[in-house]
Amino acid sequence: MSVPAAKVQALRHYIRQLGSAALAFSSGVDSALLAYLGAEELGDNFIAVTVNSPLLLEDDLAEAVHFCASYGIHHKVLSMDILSDANFSANNEQRCYYCKQLIFSTIRNYATGHGFEQLMDGSNSEDCPVRRPGMRALAEQGIHSPLRECDFSKKDIRDLSRKLELFTWDKESDSCRATRIPQDTAITLEALC
Repeated sequence: MSVPAAKVQALRHYIRQLGSAALAFSSGVDSALLAYLGAEELGDNFIAVTVNSPLLLEDDLAEAVHFCASYGIHHKVLSMDILSDANFSANNEQRCYYCKQLIFSTIRNYATGHGFEQLMDGSNSEDCPVRRPGMRALAEQGIHSPLRECDFSKKDIRDLSRKLELFTWDKESDSCRATRIPQDTAITLEALC
């Protein structure tokens, strides 16, 4: 069953009313759909930003670059040494919070200097703020989550991506590499490999 046209139009309108925006782009299904729609709705006032750190697999970085090149989306790759942050590396129950703070601070520094007023992420309606401390960081930084705010589920996102013929529509979901390390065990480059 396809996503209702009114719901798709509401999502497009949400993005358009931002005026200009930078998107945290991981090359996953959710952020790929937003990257595509952001470029369609905002044109030169939109950029997808991929933060390259030890948490991002080389294949995912290559796919992010390929996706943006394939669909004519403005794209920037920023490097970040997340492992040098003691709060993140300690890997306590707030690890995701510190990670999102670092990622969006990095993106905001770039976006502000290049005229992109708003920041977006790919959270969807199934992402629960209670179970994800990183969502508190999004709220504190005023990050827009169009998919969540327009009530797009993972199925909606895949259905719309397929309709738009995005090659990411059936990409498997994958958890953050940091979640594979037991809590309170320090996150190091060796532990991530």
